[in-house]
Amino acid sequence: MKKVMVIIDESNSSYELLIWVLSNLKDIIDSSKVVIFAIQPQNSFTPPTALSSSVGFAQIFYPFSSNAELMRLAQEKNTKIALGILEKAKKLCGNHGVKAETFTDIGDVKDVIHKIVQERKINLIALSDQQNRNLKKCLPTTECSLVVVK
Repeated sequence: MKKVMVIIDESNSSYELLIWVLSNLKDIIDSSKVVIFAIQPQNSFTPPTALSSSVGFAQIFYPFSSNAELMRLAQEKNTKIALGILEKAKKLCGNHGVKAETFTDIGDVKDVIHKIVQERKINLIALSDQQNRNLKKCLPTTECSLVVVK
């Protein structure tokens, strides 16, 4: 069975893409498995370990605690957002009579997409023109077909 993956994010163009795929690729979808994917950005924020301020010739240092807790909280927020996006997408699919598998992953877009295509044996990726501009560095090397919707 063929697998069609739709890459979505929080933008309106992602939902328009999904609706376009559900409406215009109906023949392909009917004989395929639909996979909806939302990537979670990799947290790259590294707060300072100390903040200093100058008071005349003296400097005062304000130490920060480990940033592990901050990173964990940011990742939890990203996960909640991605799951909300996927839930909305799943409802849209249901409204079109399509049962879709949804999932999210964390990491560098290029690495994650390559991993997904290989592991899940994706045959077709559908993405918006805006996403294509952002992802064009990593998509030419994928081993599946691409549909870019303007």
